[in-house]
Amino acid sequence: MRLLPLILCLATFALPLRASPLMEEAFAAAQAGFANQAGAALRQLGARAGAGNDDLAALLREKQTLANRRAELEGQLAEDGVDKTQLFGQIDGLQAEISALDARQAADFPAYDRITRPPEALTIAQVQSLLAPDEALILTYVAPDFTYVWAISPDAAGWHRTAAGTASLDGAVQTLRASLDPIASTRAAAALGPVASAKPAFDRGVAYLLYAYLFAPLEEVFRPAAHVFIVPDGPLTSLPLSLLLTAPPQGEADDALMLRASDWLIRRHALTTLPTVEALAIVRAMPPAPPGRAAFLGFGDPSFTGEVQVAALTRGALPSGLADPDALRSLAPLPQTRRELLDIAQTLKAGPSSVRLGAAATEAAVKAADLSHTRVLAFATHGLLSGDLAGLAEPALVLTPPEVATAADDGLLTASEIMELRLDADWVVLSACNTAGGAAGAEGLSGLARAFLFAGARSILVSHWPVRDDAAAMLTTATFARQATGARGRADALRLSMLDMIDSARNPDLAHPSAWAPFVLVGEGGR
Repeated sequence: MRLLPLILCLATFALPLRASPLMEEAFAAAQAGFANQAGAALRQLGARAGAGNDDLAALLREKQTLANRRAELEGQLAEDGVDKTQLFGQIDGLQAEISALDARQAADFPAYDRITRPPEALTIAQVQSLLAPDEALILTYVAPDFTYVWAISPDAAGWHRTAAGTASLDGAVQTLRASLDPIASTRAAAALGPVASAKPAFDRGVAYLLYAYLFAPLEEVFRPAAHVFIVPDGPLTSLPLSLLLTAPPQGEADDALMLRASDWLIRRHALTTLPTVEALAIVRAMPPAPPGRAAFLGFGDPSFTGEVQVAALTRGALPSGLADPDALRSLAPLPQTRRELLDIAQTLKAGPSSVRLGAAATEAAVKAADLSHTRVLAFATHGLLSGDLAGLAEPALVLTPPEVATAADDGLLTASEIMELRLDADWVVLSACNTAGGAAGAEGLSGLARAFLFAGARSILVSHWPVRDDAAAMLTTATFARQATGARGRADALRLSMLDMIDSARNPDLAHPSAWAPFVLVGEGGR
């Protein structure tokens, strides 16, 4: 990890069509950076998993004790007058014990081991071998003062550095989100005073500049691809890249005509998001889906009785570490999610019994269901990031709270519990706030999405902001309909549905990216 800044400092504006040794080394170093960023969130998953398994908890405690002792000895190496040969021997002995426990953890608790280990770096050649002829992959790595971008296709690779770091990208992303996210736009209006518009115009100029600075220099590599995997980083995790413009915008009006005429990136490429480069290998290794699975199972419209939004939650977990059911019950209800799930069920020709609503939408019901024979699994509810609820150390989905919290059901389906589910799903739909990413949401993407991938989901549909109920239902149902009628994959089905909304003559409001752009596909979007 110490080599990461040095390696990336050597990156100038190179664009070879074949991978150079420096490009390879920097590509691996950037992936190590991803492991560092996601690691803290993923390691927190052990708290919940260990609490429900005495053997696992004991193993984790033993590993931590050995690691603490090793760290103490390593600190003594810098002291004068110590026997360093003896210290090195003790450190090596402790490391051998830790390695033995790692091997035991992998053998005895494979699900926990998979979700908590750092992502493995792939080489450029490995990525190329995993891509179809009409596919490409783009990796971004955001540093304080620069952003590095790699583009890889089956027969070409390139990278470059641009002088836009974390603060610059965060400002651009927040500018765009102010006109997309209803919560963000309300806060922006309150900050600017009573004369401010509640929803500023979408800044297509900023959307173009982001594309021009970050991705246009690598068009030679990825432009021919019909389907592009994107591994975002930093502020870019809270923005669907489908709404970037590939050409300067014409005109200044934020009306349907100008929006419809804009050169959105989604017009060129079907897009799939990956939490890490390694995830490409994970989804490509999944076996073909078996026949005879149930078409659909959905959980939504949980029984909430309050008026509190997620951002305003004040109560936290109970002393036991479980969620406080009263705090969850105080959340505002989501009645529009009922219609959304029923519409998806109808599109997939699944009966009303395939939807669990209200009091039936519980954590216990999810765990009791046979999810290993379900083609499409959907959750339409509130989503939480780690820290949204005091004491919550991992992202979670909120379901109908029980009267009394138990380890089996406290109203939260957390990432560590998701990884224990047995899925064989083509799609998992997370129609909930904060399931796609953001500054804190990078934990949401790496935690929730990675957990569902390891549980057996081939792809996950997640949202970046609350979307109006008619637009959400229209987009999700149309995506499934498009997949059934000739789309070239899941990402292409989502792309075609977005274009239908942008170009809709019946409802011009749908041309605004706040309506069509919130959802992104995570996982396998191609084959």
